[in-house]
Amino acid sequence: MILNAKKYKLARVTTNTGLSFILLLVILSYSCFGRAAENDTIFSATFQTVSQPSGGKRGAYPGVFNRHVTYNGNHYTYYISIPPSYTPNNPMPLLFTWHGAAGAGTAPSNAKAMRDFWRPTADANDFIVVAQAATGELGGGWVPDRDVAILNLILKDMYRYYNIEKNRVYGHGFSAGGHIMHALMLYNSQEFAAYTVSAGVLEAFAGTSTPFNAARKIPVYISVGAFDTSGPNLRNLSRSNHQVFINAGWVDNQNLWINEFSGGHQIDPQLPQKAWDKIGQFTNQD
Repeated sequence: MILNAKKYKLARVTTNTGLSFILLLVILSYSCFGRAAENDTIFSATFQTVSQPSGGKRGAYPGVFNRHVTYNGNHYTYYISIPPSYTPNNPMPLLFTWHGAAGAGTAPSNAKAMRDFWRPTADANDFIVVAQAATGELGGGWVPDRDVAILNLILKDMYRYYNIEKNRVYGHGFSAGGHIMHALMLYNSQEFAAYTVSAGVLEAFAGTSTPFNAARKIPVYISVGAFDTSGPNLRNLSRSNHQVFINAGWVDNQNLWINEFSGGHQIDPQLPQKAWDKIGQFTNQD
C-alpha cells in the first residue's frame, strides 16, 4: 500500500523530550527515551561502549507473549518474542516491526506473523522482537499520530518489564509500515540504533529531503523485490532512494545496504538474518 505521495507543506517540531515525528501538515512529538547512561559491556565481543539498561525484571520469559498498553482509554495488544538466552540481569537489544496494510481487521494477525517471522533469527542472535498492530480501521494500515504514540507506550512498557539495552533499539517496516519507518527513524536518528525497510520508500511519506536533514546517518538496510512494481514502481523508487542516501552522505557497505531479491511486493524470506548481520552491530552512538 502506497501512502499519499502528493506534495504537502511539512512542519517539524521537536519537544524537550527528544522524539519528534513528521506528519502531513501536522507534527506530533512523543518520547520515552531517557539518557541515564551506565557503563557496561553491551556486545559480548569486539568492543565496549556505553550501555543504557532499562533494568526491567518483571516480564515473563522465554517464549511468545501478548502484552497491552492503554492509549486514550483504549487497550491495544502487541506481540513479543523473548529469546531462550534472555536473563533479567543482562540487557538485551530489541527490534520492533511494523507490518504492511492488508485490509480491515488484518492488523493483529499480520503483527503476530511478523513476530513469528523474526523469531528464529532473534532467538539465534539474542534479541527481543516486538510486533505492533496498526490501528487503521478500514485498510488495516497505520495512523501515524496514534500509532507512534502507542509505540512509545509499548517501549515504555517493555523497558519497565524487561531489561532492554536502550542504545540498541532497531526498527523494521514492510510496505506501508516501511514508508512511515523511514520518517520515524530519520527524524529520530539519534534515538534508534539502525533500521531496515522492506518495500518502503521515502517518497511515500518522509520525502526525499529527509536524509539530508537527519541529525545522524543512521544505518539502514533497504530490501525490495526485483519485480516489485507496486504503486509507482517500488523497485525503481528504492533504487533512486539508494542514490538519495548516497548524496546525503551515507556510504555503501558501511551504513547503507540495498538488497534486491527475487520476488514481488513481499518480504525477502531471508531478510531477518541478512538485515541483522548488517544493522545489529550498531548502537545509537555510532
